[in-house]
Amino acid sequence: MEDLYDGIPVAELPITDVDVPDPEHLRRSARHPGDADIAPLDLRGLVARDAQSRTGEAIRVVGYSPAAERLLVVVLLPGEHPPAGRWHVVTAWPASARLRAAYAAAQAEEDDSDDQP
Repeated sequence: MEDLYDGIPVAELPITDVDVPDPEHLRRSARHPGDADIAPLDLRGLVARDAQSRTGEAIRVVGYSPAAERLLVVVLLPGEHPPAGRWHVVTAWPASARLRAAYAAAQAEEDDSDDQP
């Protein structure tokens, strides 16, 4: 059974504009010395519901951040219902080894499908 978010398949949610309400919140180095700050990322990565969401509205996006030079997990809330593309960043952190592997597998599968005639 396909996971729907306001009637839209989660994997097809439009994510075109991402707002960071509190940019200081994404300065992880201020709270965790030696950690990388969170920066823009490729939002075409893995998308799923956030199982930890208290409201049930949050999603998680796993994508690569060229500025941080790492894979990140970003929690987003929609700007409206149904989602039309604008999302708000709640928090973000470096992706775990398990998520990095899942992301790599999804990217490889996408690359393979791009090579098909």
